[in-house]
Amino acid sequence: MKEDKRFYTFVFAPTAKSQLRKINVPHNVLYAILGFAAVGLLTVGYGAYRLAQHAVVVAKLNLIQSENRLLREKNQEAQSKYDILQNRLAALDTTQRKLAEASGLSRQSDISANIGQGGPDSDASVSDMERVTAALESELRQIKDVFDKNQIRLSSTPSGWPVRGYITDGFGWRRNPFGGGGTESHGGLDIATNHGTPIQSTADGIVIFAGVFGGYGNVVVIDHGYGITTRYGHMSRIDVEVGQHIARGKQIGAVGSTGRSTAPHCHYEVRLHDRPVNPLNYLSVGRL
Repeated sequence: MKEDKRFYTFVFAPTAKSQLRKINVPHNVLYAILGFAAVGLLTVGYGAYRLAQHAVVVAKLNLIQSENRLLREKNQEAQSKYDILQNRLAALDTTQRKLAEASGLSRQSDISANIGQGGPDSDASVSDMERVTAALESELRQIKDVFDKNQIRLSSTPSGWPVRGYITDGFGWRRNPFGGGGTESHGGLDIATNHGTPIQSTADGIVIFAGVFGGYGNVVVIDHGYGITTRYGHMSRIDVEVGQHIARGKQIGAVGSTGRSTAPHCHYEVRLHDRPVNPLNYLSVGRL
């Protein structure tokens, strides 16, 4: 084979005043140099492209990791709130069950059976929690209405002693305390104590009489509703007036011996539909 003697001649001058120089470069050498240069440029370009791709992937990965971290934090917060809500609903459900039993109400459904299902990532569980909450609120309102009515009735029911002292005469038939023999019906309790001792109302109500009435002497009559009235007789002083609203424990007068009485005491009556009933049914045992 013949040697390829073709070549390229490059002429150049290092400076303006220097002699021209020439360099002969064989074709195959020049082509090899250009080939290596092209390969180098392609390699560098591909490397830069891959490096840019890697940078984009890393940036996306960092963004995804940051979003995932935020989602995990939100999920943990939501789960924590969900657990707290579940515990509160469970406690409220238990309390309402006891209140319903105490008030005699029947529950609409077993709400507690639906508590504890699903999680914060479940739309169904959220709707269940909303339904349970609405049901509990509805029952709470019903129970509150019953307790409010019971509380009103309780505060209007005579309870406790009207005055400090000792029972000297009970409810029912007794011997005539004024002599002459025979027996008589006694519609209340006689509670003996010192003259002037404060007398208190035994329940909430409205004064319907305050003044002198036959053998009662100075007497106060209080209407407590539900057909219940109380009478406080033989007072030395009356501290209330007709139409006045009275709360349990309010002083209404003082012990005396007015009317048909042998000594200072409080004659205390409880009447149901204007019929005397035994006040002992409404008093705590023992002395006040």
